Amino acid sequence: MFSHMRQVILTFARGWKIFVAIAAMMTIQLISQGQFFLCGSILIGALLAFFYFVSAAARLEAAAKMNQAQAKRTMLVGLILRLLMISVVFAVAARISTELFLASGACFVAFYITALGVLIYAGRG
Repeated sequence: MFSHMRQVILTFARGWKIFVAIAAMMTIQLISQGQFFLCGSILIGALLAFFYFVSAAARLEAAAKMNQAQAKRTMLVGLILRLLMISVVFAVAARISTELFLASGACFVAFYITALGVLIYAGRG
């Protein structure tokens, strides 16, 4: 039933070295700047990007089994829910500190772009 979602997760699992390398580079950068308290923002950004893609894959799989009008509505609701999830997480981070918000946002963008690259590369091969 969840073949597309499983495929996305397996694609990310195959590219785990890339994600670990990016997380390590970001962690080293934060530690070298003396901002140890922001190291958790890397995890926040990575998990947010991961759940974003898993949610999109689940919605895509559900929409593939529907007619056009239902699929359009399902994808629109999914997009709104994903954007709401991102907004809530970033709003909480912004309430804690501006630095945490910027660091988690930068990490989300880095992991999002990396995940897109991993998915594109996996689709070509």
